[in-house]
Amino acid sequence: MVLISALSYFNSRFWKLSPTIAMLLSGLVIAGAVALADSLGWPPAGRVRDLVQGIPFGTLVFDWLLSFLLFSSALQIDVKLLFRKRLAVIAMTLLTTLITMLLLGGGFYGLLNWAGLPITWPLALLFGAIIAPTDPVAVLPMLQAARVPKTVETLIAGESLFNDGVGVVAFTVLVAATLPAAGEAAQTVTVLSTALLFLREMLGGLLVGALLGLAAILLIKQVPREENTRLTITLAMVVGGNALAQWLGISGPVTVAASGLTLSALLQIWRRRAKQSGWLGSLSGDERRQLEDTRTRLFGFWQFIDYLLNAALFTVMAFEVLSLKVNILLLLLAPAVIGLNLVARAIGVWLPVTLLKNRETFAPYTKRVMIWSGLRGGVTLALAFNLPDNPLRGTFLVLSYAVVVFSMLVQGLTLPALAGKLKETAQEDAAEGQPVT
Repeated sequence: MVLISALSYFNSRFWKLSPTIAMLLSGLVIAGAVALADSLGWPPAGRVRDLVQGIPFGTLVFDWLLSFLLFSSALQIDVKLLFRKRLAVIAMTLLTTLITMLLLGGGFYGLLNWAGLPITWPLALLFGAIIAPTDPVAVLPMLQAARVPKTVETLIAGESLFNDGVGVVAFTVLVAATLPAAGEAAQTVTVLSTALLFLREMLGGLLVGALLGLAAILLIKQVPREENTRLTITLAMVVGGNALAQWLGISGPVTVAASGLTLSALLQIWRRRAKQSGWLGSLSGDERRQLEDTRTRLFGFWQFIDYLLNAALFTVMAFEVLSLKVNILLLLLAPAVIGLNLVARAIGVWLPVTLLKNRETFAPYTKRVMIWSGLRGGVTLALAFNLPDNPLRGTFLVLSYAVVVFSMLVQGLTLPALAGKLKETAQEDAAEGQPVT
């Protein structure tokens, strides 16, 4: 917490970067200094490395941080606009993720075999499943900083919010088929078993999340003047919802995201109906203002939680570089994998947008912004760190880390400028009457 506070202060005072990028970049610099000091034999640096290697990163992200961050991201999305763009969001969630996974898997299979690192097709697909999901925790602050149109922001954030479920299902299926636990036989994967697992994880998560959101609004309406109680109820939604999802065997990320979206939508409906019914008029001025500020105060609380845990996630993520075992071959392969990821993302975005262009209205330059905003972050690394022990685990970790760092630092830093330039071009073309794509 002291380190996060110090980095946050220096970023606000001097660097003026996006908080997530500032934490990751400064964390990498500090981790590099620790690695250098360790190589020179300084004992405290070795203790720091041991501490980092002892962090269960995958468990930390999936069991703790991700639920809070997804809930906060869901609250910030315009639910009405998300519902209006539901067809495009569903297409992006399913098609873009699956296309990216398949293309990444195929390219990775050829690349590693060419480099003399034999890999099977299912294991290559597993790498595709690790890289394919974009990270809503990473992408939403970048989109807000870029000030892209609300429709584009909602489309990208909606895709990022739910494609984690698709990626986790694919990851679970492929791990069971290719890397069974010690003493267990590999499971036979069929189209039917995969479809049933997907339906259970995704639809089960959506249903349970919606029910949690409904239960929360019923409780919140009973205590309209108790702000601390309302906030405690939302915290219970996140922690209890994630635990319930794990117990039921459904997707925790989808459950928490659905509960946040449902609560946000129901809060808007409750506030509108309270105004229409005249009930607000029967309250005193202070009580009416407090009730009308319910959603604003709730968002403010969760924005702080989002900021704090985001900073923790990306600081820890930066220090995880100390637990990687890097060699020259992997450093040479990293640029090729990064390029492969960009190509796969481009094709994965282009196809659904092209198929839907006659049914959906997309803002100008949507495809280009969506391609470049496909950031990878904590979700990708958590999947990589959750891999069972196998000869290629170190390779997967290093190359996944390379993709994450590139997407955060290069794509994340240039996204605001790209969006601003494309927005200016669109406005100029619109003024001249030229078509914009």
